[in-house]
Amino acid sequence: MHKISFNMNIINYLENNSKKYPEKNAIIFENEKISYKQLYNRVQNFSITISELNKEVISLISENSISFIISYLGIIKSGHIVHIVPPEISETNLDNQIKSANSELIICSENVFNNISKYSKIKTQILKFSEIKSPSKIDKISLKENPIAHLIFTSGTTSIPKGVGISHTMLEFTTKNIVNVLGHTSSDIDILPLPLYHSFGLGCVYTSITVGSTIILHKDASNLQNLLNSIKKFKATTFAAIPATLTKFIKFENSDLKNNFSNIRLIITNSTSIPKNTIQTFREILVNGNLATYYGLTEASRSTFMIFQEDSSRDNSVGRPAPGVSIKIDDNSNNEILIKGKNVISKYWKNENADKNIIDEWLRTGDTGFLDNENYLFLKVRKDDIINIGGEKVIPMEVEEIVKQIPEVIDVAAFGIENEIFGQVIKLHVIKSKESNLDKSKILIHCIKNLEKFKIPNKIEFVEKIPKTSYGKVKRFMLK
Repeated sequence: MHKISFNMNIINYLENNSKKYPEKNAIIFENEKISYKQLYNRVQNFSITISELNKEVISLISENSISFIISYLGIIKSGHIVHIVPPEISETNLDNQIKSANSELIICSENVFNNISKYSKIKTQILKFSEIKSPSKIDKISLKENPIAHLIFTSGTTSIPKGVGISHTMLEFTTKNIVNVLGHTSSDIDILPLPLYHSFGLGCVYTSITVGSTIILHKDASNLQNLLNSIKKFKATTFAAIPATLTKFIKFENSDLKNNFSNIRLIITNSTSIPKNTIQTFREILVNGNLATYYGLTEASRSTFMIFQEDSSRDNSVGRPAPGVSIKIDDNSNNEILIKGKNVISKYWKNENADKNIIDEWLRTGDTGFLDNENYLFLKVRKDDIINIGGEKVIPMEVEEIVKQIPEVIDVAAFGIENEIFGQVIKLHVIKSKESNLDKSKILIHCIKNLEKFKIPNKIEFVEKIPKTSYGKVKRFMLK
């Protein structure tokens, strides 16, 4: 595996790569591209302008763009904390986050500005990217001593958002593990269609800038043909995607996947359940590459790694603990997973109640699972997600795995709803492929053939979207 030494902040890596690879493309986005030298200079200028504003926390709200990356890096270079906000946030949630973060400035894209400028609750100053002017005088500034790089509010799979402050130390530790375990190098061409305002996508940016590779940035992963075109055009070597995107590729009719992915050495996905058929299919597709996944939370990113080509007998595992990370199972708390390491937060953002989940540096994840005799971690379910049907306990993922066997099913979420007789029964939210004739009866018949009677869903609803965390976990509390 490729190894590099780590002892610097992301800005230092960017500066070094601007000297080492000045004309090399750092990011390509649609018809726009920027070299490492240009990227560093724009980050430097942005940071000088921002440092003059004297704001401790600055909110950043934008879709994927080069401006997002420049703004993010510029804010942390100036010594401020970046409060990262998803662009689709509601007025109430934005107001709550701004107050909790004590943010005094919002920097955003034009599209976001057009939305949030209408929010009557938001009194914070708002600047569009286009309004951040270059400084009249260019003076080199050094990174201030602020241990926190960015702040993300995550409800995870619960309904109450919690502020998570991610330190530079955590990011350096996690990036080191990603690079060393997955073998990233400066020669990589990285296809990135993940949202940058989530930990998975932002972690990919950190990895690329650290090693000096090229990012091929996409707005999102909705257009499969565009992704395939990029993979071929740029001779991409890595591709980051959530499991649902990989499953969609398998069911995408207009593609020769083995040919399209012939140059790919790595596909990295995240910790939600990956259908066994998807894993097996990509084993066959990636003749010269690997499919890998990891397990983590925003509070404890990349806690495990699993490379499926290395062990075909553990397809339902999320891998072994990352170097320097410890994982244990609490037998007294329904086999809850606990994590300890430099990738784990020491406390939540101004939330003493949530801090109770961190005891002696061990983070209680709320997920349940077990470790086998070779220290591979297997996830079961969040304690609150177990469906209780008249005393019979059902793990939602077991039902979902069966339903995903139906070719027309793109994604599915199983969850419990109240029932007067049994306490709970199972309901499904199903996303089916476009122009599919799939009906509820076909799903029901398939479940009857493959599941015990008490696990058969009572209700089925076709939906356009299933709410998930940035790590691909279903937000079941939002389903009803």
